[in-house]
This record gives sequence, structure tokens and C-alpha cells, in this order.
Amino acid sequence: MAVLRGVIGPVVDTIFPPRCWAESGAEAERGGLSEKALVAVGLLAAQGYCRRCGLGTGPFEQPHRAGNPCGRCGERVTGVRSTARVGVFAEPLVTLVHRLKFGKSWEVARVIAPFLRHALEEVSAEVGTPVEALVPVPLHWWRRVRRGFNQAEELAREAGKLGGWRVVRGLKRVRRTGEQTRMDSATRRQENLRGAFLARADGGMAGKHVWLVDDVSTTGATLRAATAALKNLPGEWRPASVNAAVLCITDHAAAPAQAPDMDDR
Repeated sequence: MAVLRGVIGPVVDTIFPPRCWAESGAEAERGGLSEKALVAVGLLAAQGYCRRCGLGTGPFEQPHRAGNPCGRCGERVTGVRSTARVGVFAEPLVTLVHRLKFGKSWEVARVIAPFLRHALEEVSAEVGTPVEALVPVPLHWWRRVRRGFNQAEELAREAGKLGGWRVVRGLKRVRRTGEQTRMDSATRRQENLRGAFLARADGGMAGKHVWLVDDVSTTGATLRAATAALKNLPGEWRPASVNAAVLCITDHAAAPAQAPDMDDR
């Protein structure tokens, strides 16, 4: 099948050029994105941010490394040691995440994975914490059935292929929670997720530096609940550290990237 796809794929692409997943009507140059979309994502990824909390830093402030807190770390308590991110929740990442999460377009994970891999490699090298296991944030089984897949798992799988990292399903969602997007405060989001995750004591994470993978982090409540579950494991099964790798972080204080305007969706 792979050989057949390799032969037929270029022919199909010639007759029906692939379209950009982010820019409506634009032809994809490479990797599933148009040149304009690639530039826009690159500008978001170039913005400075704290390597601990993931929130943006000022134009003259160096990104905090090695787990040292920045002046904004108190705004976002997740419990992780370090955070790698692609960018803030802005276009074209908004469109890409919505296509992945709600548009049943799991192929988008392959388009965004190279950016996530780069963020992981950069931050892990800076803070001295290797990527020894990627742990996708799980969905409740009912939500997964309705959606058809877990977007965090798809992201972890694609990034893992590129970086040569192992994906470990080290968490289980044991309680069906309300939609986080319907919660109007950080406190309600945190309470909504209390006790929602259970860590698997199977040895796959014991003594490892693990990186939780998710698509969007708004208040950090999901990462905090998942991290707490991992840290509650018995000592012999507990990871050496828990870190986070996310596509987007909602940061209203961050300066918008001067990216080319994307078409209205």
C-alpha cells in the first residue's frame, strides 16, 4: 500500500494540487501549508516565552531557562517543570487547531508536528531535560468515540516519529468532565478537572523525563490535573520530571505577531 501511495500520490497532487489547511483556497507549497501560512506560524513560533510557564516575555527580556520562574509564572500554575509551545492561540494556529479538533481532520497533526518537534528540541536542550517519553493528554472514552480520535495522541504520534521519541499512554481519563470551553473562570476549569485523570503504574514512565502533549492550554488546568496524577504515582513508578509540549497557549498579554492577514473563515 505504501509503495502504491508513493507512485500514485505525486500524480494525484499534479492533477489536484493540495490545498492549504490554514488559508482558504490557497495552494499548499510544502507540508500542507501555503507560503503565507508557513511565514505566519514561523512568526508566532519566534515570539519569546518563558520556558517554565509558557507565557510570553517582553521584547527585551530573555526567555527564562532551566526552570527558573519569570515574573508571570504565578499567573499560570501547572506544576510542570518546563513548557515547550509553538505559539500563542492566534491565526493561523486557531484555524489549524479547529480543523484538527472539531473538523475531524486528523491529517492536520502531521502538518503541525514539525513545529512541535522543533519547540521540543529547542526547549529540552535549553533546560537540560531530555525528551524520554511523550504522554498525550487523554480524552474520556465517550468523547473519543464521538470525535473518532484524540487530537493530542495524533500530535504525539507524529512528533514522536519526527523526533524519534517514544509515545506512552500513561494517563487515563476516568471521569467525564464538562467542556472546558464552557467554564468561565480558571477556578471552575480547575475544579472541573479535579480527579479526572489516573496515571498508569506500568513502568513506562518510571524515572523518565516525560512531556505531556496537548493542543491548546488556556488556563493550565488540564496540565495541572494531569501532572498531579503523574506525581501521585508510587515512588518506583513516578517520572523523573513532568513537562509540557503544547501547540498553543492562550496569552492575552502577548503582543500579536505581525503576520500576513489570513482569510476570514
